[in-house]
Amino acid sequence: MELDSRDWGKISACLVRLYRELDAEQHARTLLTILNELVPSDSLALNYFKPPHQLSALTIPEKLATDEQIAKVAQYSHQSPFGAYYVATQDASWKMTTDFMPVEDFHKLEIYREALDQMGIKQQMGGILAVVDGVYHIITIHRSKRGFTERERQILNALHPHMVTSFLNAMYVSRANRSLTQLQAVMESAPGAYAYFNEDGSVAWIQGRAQSWLTEFFQDEPKRSGGIPTSVVGLVETSREQGGTPQSLTKSGATEFLHVFVSASILGGWILRLERKPKVTRLPFHPLPELTRRENEVLSWMVEGKRNAEIAAILGVSPRTVEKQVQSILARLAVENRATAIIRAMELSAAAADGPKPSHDGTFKRGRA
Repeated sequence: MELDSRDWGKISACLVRLYRELDAEQHARTLLTILNELVPSDSLALNYFKPPHQLSALTIPEKLATDEQIAKVAQYSHQSPFGAYYVATQDASWKMTTDFMPVEDFHKLEIYREALDQMGIKQQMGGILAVVDGVYHIITIHRSKRGFTERERQILNALHPHMVTSFLNAMYVSRANRSLTQLQAVMESAPGAYAYFNEDGSVAWIQGRAQSWLTEFFQDEPKRSGGIPTSVVGLVETSREQGGTPQSLTKSGATEFLHVFVSASILGGWILRLERKPKVTRLPFHPLPELTRRENEVLSWMVEGKRNAEIAAILGVSPRTVEKQVQSILARLAVENRATAIIRAMELSAAAADGPKPSHDGTFKRGRA
């Protein structure tokens, strides 16, 4: 039996609701509600199944079973034909209990006699939604009397690809949001000021302190969406165009510099970090003859307390390149860690005060190439 225009109209209306819901938990509830509208049932469940046992379930109605009944379902979940079938085949089509065995045989199983029957579940139809971190998300819809029809199965199969896609999208967005919340908590407690840009370059979150600093130092510069100065947005765009290469700029104020750093985030967006520094002379550093010109540059910024990512942004190279140079510096200075290297550098720099001097452009004219 083919679905008619009325069926497709109902399915299309449901798609809008599914794709609009981006919270994973709420998406699951909305999905069960929609399924109940399309294929009216006495109860529905989104079962979380990790072979060979069921872990938990989201149900409509919410109090579908007692704690004892839930425990029985978990105890005998290996008898459910749906879980075993989907684990074995990954078949995405909807199945009825009668596809696996006669109803009479199903009613002889412990899972039915000691759990499902007590919950008023006589007939079932199920479909796999997704497998996330080894957990199978399997939907089952239930009736206490009449069985399900082939037309109802067709409706569910027509909707199914969109159920899966919208669910995974909601799952991804929810995880990203949780991760961003965790990242935000870290940035709130870190020194400096921070903002986070989405993958498309739009502002996802900005500290009040960061907004205030940008306003103070970029008073005369046009602002883009979110009140971000054009040049700062340009750093994000350049980093995106260059595959996540760190970017930086320095803005001069009356008595301080504002250092602006943009780096790619593992969440897919960009982290903006702002650092205020008083206008003071850099710590005295004289290049060491045992290091190359670039190693001396890296070491001079290490003495200033810069981290690898910051040094990479300043020098216009990758953090990996800076990391290799730091390891080379440690080896040449015969020290084991960064802190000892800085102390050693200050000692040697003081001893080499009469040695080679940096040129006006900041590079070192003597020393190894």
